[in-house]
Parts: sequence; C-alpha cells; structure tokens
Amino acid sequence: DDMVTKAAVGVLGDLADTLNANAAPLLRQSMFCKDFVDECLSSDDHLIKETAEWVHMTVSRVVSG
Repeated sequence: DDMVTKAAVGVLGDLADTLNANAAPLLRQSMFCKDFVDECLSSDDHLIKETAEWVHMTVSRVVSG
C-alpha cells in the first residue's frame, strides 16, 4: 500500500533527522535502509518519491557528519 510505504520511508527520515549523529553508524551499515530508500526514489507515486528525496538528503547529511 502506497500510504504505508510513504509513512515508513518518512519515519526513517524522521529518525535520521531526530537522532542525527546517533543514527549514523546504523544508517551507514544498513543495506535495508539504502535499498528501501532507493526503491522509493524509483516509485511512480509522486508523494513517495518526494518523501524519499527528503530522506535521501537527510540520511546523506547524517552519515557524512
């Protein structure tokens, strides 16, 4: 379901944004997170893709320190 996917990727971004450096090691090591965001980035649903773009930028900022 697209609503669940959008919510799930949004929660991932919220966690990265809230936990910031504390989440960095997990985000660097988790292939699931990367694969999930990548899958959402290629979604046909505009809202999922838009949310995934924000998550991608947020996670990139967090893991780069």
